[in-house]
Amino acid sequence: MVVAAAAMFLPWHTTASASGTESVQGIAVNDGQLVLVVSLVTAGLVQVGWRPAWIGSGFAGAVTIRRILDGGTDPAAGLWIAAAVSLVAVVLLIWEMFTGVSAPGDDGKPLGHGLSGPLGRRRR
Repeated sequence: MVVAAAAMFLPWHTTASASGTESVQGIAVNDGQLVLVVSLVTAGLVQVGWRPAWIGSGFAGAVTIRRILDGGTDPAAGLWIAAAVSLVAVVLLIWEMFTGVSAPGDDGKPLGHGLSGPLGRRRR
């Protein structure tokens, strides 16, 4: 997701203006700023081990795909990179979530990470 955040500094889309075509960076538009913030927060959640971090990746992917499918703009490299990275991150995070749920810890019990997040772990 850090790659998706870094892609917001690349050209997001090109627009036609009176002087020709103009390249717009991702951080210059509201959707790009939103993807930047969500990507950084999601990367932090992955680092603390919160399994539902794929929701943030999915949201960033949905925003970028919606922007790609928008007929008013011509997508540039940053938008395509952010969409691809977000989709790959969603698949990998969901895969890790399901494989981690079935893997027991050292004591034979499942690991403490659940849908309640890293701070709300329950011990039995």
